[in-house]
Amino acid sequence: MTVFTQLSKGAALAAGVVLVVSACGTAEPAPLAVGVSSSSATTTTTTTTTTTTPPPVTVESVVDGRTVMLSNGTKVLVSGLAQPGECWAASATDFATKTLVGKPVQVASSSLVLLDGTNYAVLAASQGVARAMDGAEAAVQTAQATAKAAATGFWGPSCGGLDVKAAPVVAPPAPQPVVPQPEPAPAPPAPAPAYYANCAAAKAAGAAPLHRGQAGYRAALDRDGDGVACE
Repeated sequence: MTVFTQLSKGAALAAGVVLVVSACGTAEPAPLAVGVSSSSATTTTTTTTTTTTPPPVTVESVVDGRTVMLSNGTKVLVSGLAQPGECWAASATDFATKTLVGKPVQVASSSLVLLDGTNYAVLAASQGVARAMDGAEAAVQTAQATAKAAATGFWGPSCGGLDVKAAPVVAPPAPQPVVPQPEPAPAPPAPAPAYYANCAAAKAAGAAPLHRGQAGYRAALDRDGDGVACE
């Protein structure tokens, strides 16, 4: 006859077996048939990260089309925009002043974002008052391409897309028509030297008396040699 001896509940559950004792007193382990289960508990820890958006600040002043001073004393160089060119620097500053000064903005990684979510660099490039620098984000380059295609701002006639306005081309003066000058009138022929064959001819011509040095005077007509002929 075989006698079953069961370990205490705690020991049996820990060992997971029931010992079978034979009549000879030899104990042999046997599988626990019923009621043994193993479970493990997993603890999950959830970490909540809260991202705090920096409060907006106001643009105090504009240095140039891509540089502003904030109300907290910070100087911000707007990323993605090139140094304004000589031809369009004034219009870039005017646009920045009208758009930003006194307005609250968010500053993130040197980007200025208006409260309505508008990125200033994208806005300025789309209006043709800013040039995208090399390596600017795609949105800025796309805005610039649109402005360039539409000849907006400095992409238009004002600068032709150039940083320095090209010197105006001066057309050569139109040739003046050549007006022929009138030929000068020929000089009248010199009068033939007066000659009187005798005093009668001189008197008939009304030239007598003839004084020495006067046309028609000849010593032959001045018989007394006093310088007056045909007296």
